[in-house]
Amino acid sequence: MTQLRAVRSAPPDTPVESSRVQLLLALSAFALFYLPGVLGTYGYFIDELYYIACAKRLAWGYVDQPPASLALLAAVRAVLGDSLWAIRLVPALAGALTVWLSARLARRFGADAYGQALAGLAVMSASVLQILFGFYSMNSLQMLVWLGCLWLLIEIEERDEPRLWLAFGALAGVGLLNKHTLLLLALGLALAMPFTRARRHLASPWLWAGAGLALLLVSPNLLWLADNDWVSLEFYRNADLHKNNPTPPTEVVLQQLLTMNPGTAPVWLAGLAFFLFTESGRRHRQIGLVFVVLLALLALGQKSRPDRLAGLYPVLFAAGGVLLGRLAADRRWLRVTLPAWMLVNALFFLPIGSPVLPPEPLARFTAALGVVPQIESGEGKTSRLPQWFADRTGWEELAGDVDRALARAGFGPEDRVAIFAPSYGQAGALELLRGGPGYPEVYSSHNSYFLWGPPPEEPTAALVLGEDEESLRRLFERVELLSRHDCAYCMRWRDEMPIWKVERPREPVASLWPRFRDFG
Repeated sequence: MTQLRAVRSAPPDTPVESSRVQLLLALSAFALFYLPGVLGTYGYFIDELYYIACAKRLAWGYVDQPPASLALLAAVRAVLGDSLWAIRLVPALAGALTVWLSARLARRFGADAYGQALAGLAVMSASVLQILFGFYSMNSLQMLVWLGCLWLLIEIEERDEPRLWLAFGALAGVGLLNKHTLLLLALGLALAMPFTRARRHLASPWLWAGAGLALLLVSPNLLWLADNDWVSLEFYRNADLHKNNPTPPTEVVLQQLLTMNPGTAPVWLAGLAFFLFTESGRRHRQIGLVFVVLLALLALGQKSRPDRLAGLYPVLFAAGGVLLGRLAADRRWLRVTLPAWMLVNALFFLPIGSPVLPPEPLARFTAALGVVPQIESGEGKTSRLPQWFADRTGWEELAGDVDRALARAGFGPEDRVAIFAPSYGQAGALELLRGGPGYPEVYSSHNSYFLWGPPPEEPTAALVLGEDEESLRRLFERVELLSRHDCAYCMRWRDEMPIWKVERPREPVASLWPRFRDFG
């Protein structure tokens, strides 16, 4: 394989030229990640509705996530409100910053402007990254955390500066307060480092001091979990057993190729080769091994979540920009073919990652492809659209159907009325789109909503969404079907959802509440 120049060597482009390329990439990325999500025909994503509800109830933990991203969302809401325009600024900015840093890291490795552009374009083209940077969640922030941690690993080796493990620990602690799956990176490093020159750090007090700092920073969340019966462990166990699709090992690998967009494969594969096989990448070989180890663990565990490795790809793209940039330096055909290949694939797969097509054209497009991408298993987890678009539809219609059901129910001023929703999506939608003075309080037993219930006062009547009549008649003396909520493009479990009027609970709702616990 062609040997690269040393990482410390300066790229041939001037700092001004490189800065212009990096800035152009970042601005283009922001437009790509932000504008389709706020100008198109889709609304809030189901998780965004839940995150807004969580941000109204700040705590050191939640059933399904730690608190950092929700504290940030609370700050965004306080300054800008909770419109799509406001809350989607954060993920789009995170995406633009990821592209900018990837290009800068490519330059750090020695890439010229062409190689930096390849790295940035690869980040923008990857379908799974378009999804993650297209709506508010902890995942967009976690991409920055992974990139920052990996860059610190690179600087530790480049500078031979073990004290940087403290910075690594600080960033890792913040990352764990954002999403617990950062532990995957720690696991990958623990398994990979003994086989590289980085194993010397395992005896360094600075590495263990950094680990202690990370533990200290995440300790408020751990204390909250201890006070709440470690509810997140139950959630993660249920997700592993019932939510993630069991996937054959070969398909796990294939999903990495497809979800990252086949057009980016030459770049990240070149980046993997840079770390594993070139002299220039030798001092950072643990990064390539982390990818191999985690991919092997996913394949052997038959896990269906290709996004679990997403945080590694910007660094692979940066390294790939170096290798491909130098291979293409004296091969004009390759210099033209590589970006053309990426552009064609990016345009073709753009509707899979970005909401650029309305629901019906998107449904026809996915049908023509012969597959509707799906990352979760379970009853009703199908739609004509990919789940990340299907769960952006139907919320205003649901709120309107509930309005009409409330009017038809004829509740009197003496009634204490509550609304019970089957998931955090419906509960969050009704809170955000209709909640306020005079509107019934909304409850759900799903994830953190379970902790926020039951109603402090026993309701005398309620609207119940999505339950079956037989179950309701065991709980209430009077049950009446008011209407059904239809949603053509939703996940199937949200379509044809009955809306019931119930009265006279046979037992106090507070005593029934523990039976409805749903962490999954």
